[in-house]
Amino acid sequence: MMPYIRPAEDKDLKNIEYICRMTAGPEARKREDVGKKIALTYSTYYARAEQETSFVLDDEGKAVGYILCAPDFTRYIKDYRKNEVKKLWGIEKKQSIIAYFLPLGYLPFKNKYPAHLHIDLLDEYQGKGYGSQMMKTLLAKLKEMKLPGVMLIVDKDNEGAQRFYKRAGFRKIASAFGGVVMARKL
Repeated sequence: MMPYIRPAEDKDLKNIEYICRMTAGPEARKREDVGKKIALTYSTYYARAEQETSFVLDDEGKAVGYILCAPDFTRYIKDYRKNEVKKLWGIEKKQSIIAYFLPLGYLPFKNKYPAHLHIDLLDEYQGKGYGSQMMKTLLAKLKEMKLPGVMLIVDKDNEGAQRFYKRAGFRKIASAFGGVVMARKL
């Protein structure tokens, strides 16, 4: 059976956190404790609280990629800080502070682009069109919800990802915290 895209479910949380860890760089791949902090910062909230707008690439019953989206910035920031940032505080204060301020890159654009996303695929699933398919699935869902726009922040040095987002209709709207804010109207 070929990998396919489906809505995220509660059962996917551990695999989503694993994908986040495996795509976050060598330190996160080597050290589970680092990976857990990265997942709490970048993926756990969406897998837990935004399943309506989050999708996974499923290969034989296991999530091997994801596109996660918070459609409402205001709801996201309150819930994320109350839950994931609080958990991080108990693990490492420095990472908790980073996570607390992380959403500020989105803040100036939240009215025009209320939704924001994260997308990751395990290495062996990259370059096969799955990312584009997941993006199309999410964008169709956000259009169905009549949202005006979606944004994301990508590392300023990640030129491959920036090209991917441009092909998906995103454009650079700002720079923030070593990253590039990209957005797309729906």
